[in-house]
Amino acid sequence: MAEAMIQADGLVKIYKSKQTEVLALQGLDLTVEEGELTAVIGNSGSGKSTFLNMIGGLDKPSAGSLVVGGKNLFTISEKELVRYKRDTVGFVWQNNARNLLPYLSVLENVMLPMGLAGGRKKRERAQVLLEMVGMAARKRSRLNMLSGGEQQRVAIAIALANSPKLLLADEPTGTVKLVQL
Repeated sequence: MAEAMIQADGLVKIYKSKQTEVLALQGLDLTVEEGELTAVIGNSGSGKSTFLNMIGGLDKPSAGSLVVGGKNLFTISEKELVRYKRDTVGFVWQNNARNLLPYLSVLENVMLPMGLAGGRKKRERAQVLLEMVGMAARKRSRLNMLSGGEQQRVAIAIALANSPKLLLADEPTGTVKLVQL
């Protein structure tokens, strides 16, 4: 049997401050197979974004285990974590400003993560991705020239830039048309 893409067992996340503790996740068990499309739904404050941040390597669990793409995110080294975030996970943020740098063009924004990974043929790949999300005609535009839906489509292209094994989207907007990849 193939290894699961995401395996969470007894996952717990507690945020602590001097005066309070907030239990964001309590004993989450979840298996997501490779190629499976999964939606995490729940009330506001139920831990959805916390869980996505842990899968994305942005936050560490307090207890339990979380293995994504064969990497144990509870014990991974910082160097391995950087590689994991660059090569394994693409993230489409709820806030478009986290995806796009306002002083770069759309094309430059999409090329940026490929440059960090040392990718070749960045411009060609970026143009293909922009065509896939219907933004090729806006490749020279800057952030302030795009609508919210257009920004979100560029964010999807950025998230796909390094061909991640896993694509995460935190509250994807309803203004984005779904594209088949």
